[in-house]
This record gives sequence, structure tokens and C-alpha cells, in this order.
Amino acid sequence: MNWYTFLALILWWAIWYAIFYFRYQHKDTVNHLRSSLKEANKELQFVQSELDEFTEQNTILREEITKLLEKNDDLTDVVTELSKYYVHIKKAAEKTTELNKFLQEPDKEMLEKIDKLNKTKDNEYEEKKFF
Repeated sequence: MNWYTFLALILWWAIWYAIFYFRYQHKDTVNHLRSSLKEANKELQFVQSELDEFTEQNTILREEITKLLEKNDDLTDVVTELSKYYVHIKKAAEKTTELNKFLQEPDKEMLEKIDKLNKTKDNEYEEKKFF
């Protein structure tokens, strides 16, 4: 064997020893980083599954919100109609209270007319007596 080959073998062995030494010099750090990477991957998978679930819930909630908004529009229409009827009923109630006031107080002109009618009927009745 010539001396170049021997020198190449020694140099090759020195390089691999350096790689081995530097590689396993920080093996605790490398192991810690590997375990951290595994935990990070598990957490990433968990977060991804939660994201998928929240996305599905979000689509369901959006559908429900659109349904509720449509119902709200329908109920708004009903409320406007009911408020119109309420105004009419309120006006009718005011008119009936006003009418009740008029009916509780007798009108003088009407009383005079009724008295005149009663007198004329009594006179006619007295005139028609046969006995």
C-alpha cells in the first residue's frame, strides 16, 4: 500500500470520527428537539382536527343564522301588521269611551223630544177612550 492510500484512510477515519463526535456530543439536545418536534406534530394534528370541526360548526351556524334572519323578517312583517291593528283598536277604544260618555249623560234635547212624544201619546190615548 502506498502512503497516499494510507493517508487517505487516516483522513477518512478522522472525518468520520469528527462527525460522530460532533453528532453525539449534543445528543441530549437532539433528543430533546426530536421529542419537541413529535409533540409539536401531535399538537398540530389536534389543532387541525379542531379547525375542521370549527369550520363545520361555522357552516352549520351560518345556515341557522340565515334561517333565523328569514324568520325575523317574517316576524317583522307580522309585527307591523299587528301594530296597524293595534292602532285601529286603540282608536276604536277611544271612540267607544267617548260614546259611553255621551250615553251616560242624557241629552237635554232628546229628553224634551221624548217628553213631547209621551205627552202627545197620552193625549191621543185619552182622546181615544171609549169609557
